[in-house]
Amino acid sequence: MNAISMSLMKTTQPADPALSTKVTAMGSLCEPGQTAVPLKPSATMLAAGARAGGVSVEIAWKIYQAMIHHTD
Repeated sequence: MNAISMSLMKTTQPADPALSTKVTAMGSLCEPGQTAVPLKPSATMLAAGARAGGVSVEIAWKIYQAMIHHTD
């Protein structure tokens, strides 16, 4: 399963400069209104897409790939 965990801390800790640089770089890759998604969707994501579109999982996979590789 693709998941991200986040914990909130009450105390301030020194920031890791390498992590800060990576987070800044990731933020600059996405424009407002866009989000990062996995290149390979989970089985659950494909099943949900197939149900929502009334298509097979194989077709949902092809649609997902087309969206990922499409450029404006």
